[in-house]
Amino acid sequence: MEEIKVRAKRIGTLAIWAALLVAVCVGVSYFVTGLMVRNEQSWEHDEELGHHWLHQELALTPSEVVAVDAFEPDYRRDRAKLLDDFNAQIAKLRGLLVEKDDFSPEVNAAIHELHVIHGTLQELSIRHYYEMMSVLPPEKKEKLRKLAVEALSEPE
Repeated sequence: MEEIKVRAKRIGTLAIWAALLVAVCVGVSYFVTGLMVRNEQSWEHDEELGHHWLHQELALTPSEVVAVDAFEPDYRRDRAKLLDDFNAQIAKLRGLLVEKDDFSPEVNAAIHELHVIHGTLQELSIRHYYEMMSVLPPEKKEKLRKLAVEALSEPE
């Protein structure tokens, strides 16, 4: 009878430790995700403010605004799609962090795919930069170049 009580106590202790471990893993997962991705409202807010801020910084004329805005809808559409993909991949990685006890091939693949999406987002932004450069006069090209270099020099 005493042996059963000892086993029951050990099982109870083990169950408590397992529950604590799961809670810690979930907490770490949410923390890491919070560091890696912004919520959609934050991105949309930055995008809208950034767009208007850039127009002001460059002191665009009405005709330059029309020229730049001609390719803006495609850029925003493609960027929104990639951000959706990025957020979905973050969610997948979050799930793997909770499910997997080890650095598995699935975790490695999820990280790689996240890097691919992030790289595609960067390429899209740089292509958009060159689209803008193609319609700006020389003095505004130089200002845009300086702003782009500053932005790339500051980690997010």
